[in-house]
Order: sequence, then structure tokens, then C-alpha cells
Amino acid sequence: MRKSYLLLPYLFVLAFFSCQDETETIRLNTQNSFAKSSPITSLISRVSQYETTDDNVLDGTSNCSIKLPAHVTVNGQYVYVISAADFQTVQDIKNLSSTDDDIVHFGFPITIVYPNYQEHDVANETEFETILAEYGDDSLYHNISCINFNYPISINIYNSNNQVASSVTLQNDNQLYTFVNNLIDGEIVGFVFPITLTNSDGDTITVANNSQLESAIESVIDDCSSTSSGTLILSDVLTSGSWYVSYYYGDGNDQTNYYNGYNFTFNPNGNCTAIKNSIITDGDWDIHDESGGYHRLDLHFDGSALDEMEEGWKVLEFTATSIRLKDESGDGSDNHYLNFTKN
Repeated sequence: MRKSYLLLPYLFVLAFFSCQDETETIRLNTQNSFAKSSPITSLISRVSQYETTDDNVLDGTSNCSIKLPAHVTVNGQYVYVISAADFQTVQDIKNLSSTDDDIVHFGFPITIVYPNYQEHDVANETEFETILAEYGDDSLYHNISCINFNYPISINIYNSNNQVASSVTLQNDNQLYTFVNNLIDGEIVGFVFPITLTNSDGDTITVANNSQLESAIESVIDDCSSTSSGTLILSDVLTSGSWYVSYYYGDGNDQTNYYNGYNFTFNPNGNCTAIKNSIITDGDWDIHDESGGYHRLDLHFDGSALDEMEEGWKVLEFTATSIRLKDESGDGSDNHYLNFTKN
């Protein structure tokens, strides 16, 4: 149940008095709050979205999932897929021979489920192939499936547009995903900590603030088959094609617009260029393997226009067409985030 209150502007510790003289306090810690464009918002969304990667052995895409049960035929063998446990049966059939086509044929109609939990009925194979073709590239960041939120979770909300505060209690992933993906500009929210998560080993993780939550999610990304970079080599990815800044967050604000119009090229010899409006800014780059088991990408550019990019960036994850970076401050209160996406 959601409760709303009229607020004085910019107060984050708020006392409300009902007509029954009861007092209720909502506390929204500014350091532990987040908004529509905050870096942690996308992580929460990816953990809570509908699982779309585990069944890739069936549909070959992480953009949707097949609603089970489903009737499939692969290499002439019929399988009634009732649960995720049957995915391995399909994979085993594919592994029997290297000369089969390994194409999974569905018994239509089927129902596909999108990351936002919406369902779509597909009548035949032609319609399904058309849907898959419309997805295009399947190398964007998808769900983080090896850690899960435990419910219920309570969230405090402050809308600076109308100076109203409220709170909501969420009971499942669908509700959390819908909540964070429907945040509006001017809305600031925060979990009522502590909250708990469960990792793929069944361990319960208790987090007391946003920094701990972010670390808990990011620490398992490489363990998830859905988010692992696999056999890709970062230097090969970086030097292939040109890039633009699809996201930059620093000093508590989304600053992506500042980098609009820049195109970045990273050369194998360690040099790089940034071009905007025919103006070329030269620079250099280097990759280091850190003892913590991650890559560090060092960037440097001439002049001062790109000073904010001159950091030793921790590489959080990358695909063939995107690279997600983070510059960590000592206590996590002033982290900067940079995402490159291939043109």
C-alpha cells in the first residue's frame, strides 16, 4: 500500500501527523537514494527483470524468453520442455553430432515473455523468426541472474515536482522492475535498509546501503553466464570500430549530454582520437590487469575538454559492442561511471 504526504521542499527526514495524532517518519538518506538515471538503477533493473538468458539453448536470444511448458524438436528428437531442468536435455541432443543443424523447432503456438514481464503469443514460425530478426544485435547487457532480491522490500519516495513523499512495499521482482523502470524525472527514492539478497550458491547477503548493494551485484557479474564476456579480449573489442559515450555519470548527475557528438577511436598502438565537429583531440590508452582480477583502462586526452575521462577506469563488463566502466572513490560516495557503445 502506498502512502502519500505533502512536504516542505528538500527535507529528507520527514515527520507526518495523521488526524489520529499518530506520527510516522520517513527517512530518505540522500547518499543512499537513487533516481531514474542513477547507475545503480540499471543494476536493480537487470537483477529484477524477467529471466531471458537461461533458455538461450531454445530461442538463441536474450531479448525474450519462451514461456514453459513448450514442445520442441531438435535434430529430429522431440522434447517436452517443462522446466529449466530440461534445457540440458536439449543441449545434450545438440552435442550428439557436429553435422546436425541444431535448429530448435517449436510446436506453435508459443508464448514469449519480455524482460518487462509482458507476454506475447506467437502463432507460427514465420512470426517468431520475424520477431527475432527485429531484435538485431544481441550483445547488450541483459539480466543478472546469479543474484536475487529477497522480499518484501520497502522503498521511500520523494517527488520534488510536487513536494510529496510516499512509501511503497514491493513483494516480487515484477513489482520492483516495474517500479524502477517507471521512475520519473524529479523523483528520488531509497531502499529502507537493511535488505537481503541471495546469490547462486544460496548464500544470503545483507546490505546496509547503496554502496554495498552495488558491490554485491557487480561482484557476481563475471559469475553469471548471461553477463560474462566469455572469450572476448578487451583490447580487440576496443580497437574494433569507433565508439560514442552512451552514459556518463559523475558528481551525482547524469552528464551524458556533455559528450554528445564525440566519436572515439582506439588504435592498436595505444593512441586514440576523439572527434567532434571536425575537431580532433588526440590521446592515448592502456589496459592493465589488476590484482583484484579485473581490467583497468587508463585514458588520457590532450587539452582540458575531456579531463573528466582521464581516469584509471575499472572495467565492470564488456561485450562486442559495449564497455561499462567505473572510477571508484575511496568510500564510494563520488564514483564516476562511463559507458562506451560502438557506433
